[in-house]
Amino acid sequence: MPSLRALRLPHLLLAGGLLAAGAARADIVVSIAGNVAEAQIELEDALGASYEAVFRLTFEQPQNLTEACLGLSADLLDAAGIAAVDARLPDPAGQAIDPAFPMRITVEPPPACGLAFVNDVQIELVTGDLVYTAFSPYRLMKAPVGGAFADITGAIESGSVRARGRGGGFSEFVLATDLSQDYAPEAEDLLDELADELQDPDIALTAQTTLDIAIALVAAAYADDDFVAALAALDSFDADLRGFAGEAVPNRYAADAPDGDDLGEIAALAAALRFRLARLSGAP
Repeated sequence: MPSLRALRLPHLLLAGGLLAAGAARADIVVSIAGNVAEAQIELEDALGASYEAVFRLTFEQPQNLTEACLGLSADLLDAAGIAAVDARLPDPAGQAIDPAFPMRITVEPPPACGLAFVNDVQIELVTGDLVYTAFSPYRLMKAPVGGAFADITGAIESGSVRARGRGGGFSEFVLATDLSQDYAPEAEDLLDELADELQDPDIALTAQTTLDIAIALVAAAYADDDFVAALAALDSFDADLRGFAGEAVPNRYAADAPDGDDLGEIAALAAALRFRLARLSGAP
């Protein structure tokens, strides 16, 4: 059986724009089993309201995956904090934090601790504080600490609300509501972002050429409104991308060099595009 280590971290979170008044209790239990880190989170605000979540990270070939090296924390946002995060969302006019789940989870691996992995990390956030419906408007957002959020949603599934995404690095994570759910322009933006990412000079020319062709096939199927064909072409793109992992497409995250995982960031964009294409094809 894989080893299982758990650390219970009860502590007080001081008010500082994060809470309405006073302090809140936080109970965070982090468990490591093989290549999976899971945090059971329960936060209580100053009025006694409790919010719960499970936050799970699944790594490929992790090194130094420990509670300390993960650097995970969580806090609750008050009205002012929600407004500040809303302003950092991709579409502040159409996206917002649901006050029913004002939780922010932050992952900041200490550089000296040595956390590392290859390819992408699978990210999953589950909460029973929100209600799942078909074509759910909830979205998984990720941002560098204090920076702009990006929508990394790869799937929204039942089990209360279960949000999944991918990435090549960390920082802040929140769930937001997308009031517009306008998938076509989002898909087009993601196609443009993928094309731009492939021009990174760290990516070998052979890989760039192959992946440029692969993403062009996705774009062509999308332009024809053939979303099933676009999804199939995106699967081929993802397979090509992973086939170039290593020297051709840098694929290693390290806490002391967090910007080195080009593959992880490209895979995150591809997963987000897959979600939009699936919604356009009629999948809930």
